[in-house]
Amino acid sequence: MSIAREAYRALESIVGPEHISEDPVTCRAYNAKSYRSETAFKLICTLPECVILPKTTEEVQRIVKVCNRYKIPYTPVSTYWLSNSAPKSPGELLIDLKRMNKLKIDDRHMYAIVESGVIYGQLQQEAMNHGLYTMVSGGGSQVSVVCNHINHGWSPLNYRTGLISRRPLGIEWVLPDGEILRLGSLALNENDFFWGDGPGPDPHGILRGAKGWLGA
Repeated sequence: MSIAREAYRALESIVGPEHISEDPVTCRAYNAKSYRSETAFKLICTLPECVILPKTTEEVQRIVKVCNRYKIPYTPVSTYWLSNSAPKSPGELLIDLKRMNKLKIDDRHMYAIVESGVIYGQLQQEAMNHGLYTMVSGGGSQVSVVCNHINHGWSPLNYRTGLISRRPLGIEWVLPDGEILRLGSLALNENDFFWGDGPGPDPHGILRGAKGWLGA
């Protein structure tokens, strides 16, 4: 079940022809992850019909809106280590976020601004360049910092630095309908990352543990 040509052209216009592919070899490469050895997921996972690699939040937003318009199922991934991140529906679009790899450290206030494609190895190296360190999760240095934080990532250093899911000071979240929701300090449209929760119910709880089911 291939993606409609009109939909494919709309997606291609967002990222350019070099960052979208229906090549069976490319799609097969995304199927050859660790979940292939897990019997339960091996039975229900399938090849993506198409793979697209956005560079910015705005591109992700436009891609999601195209998927909604043409009724295309999609799954966003970054380092793609979790077995349940694999496509499970026929004709599914895989949104690979690895090109979103910008990283900035505020060494005075000791926080980092990271995109979805940044891995712990990159963050730790940059932190050490600033005389700092970060908690590398139990998932290892190759996993996505963002994904690990919103998936309750565990670390041997949790006793020292606190639970990982409580650390995000701000989250930019592309919702399933393509709208952008900013949480924590980002909700105030300020550059001062001072607090992640705020008064009242914490919307982070909706996102934590969803593994891409509720947006990107």
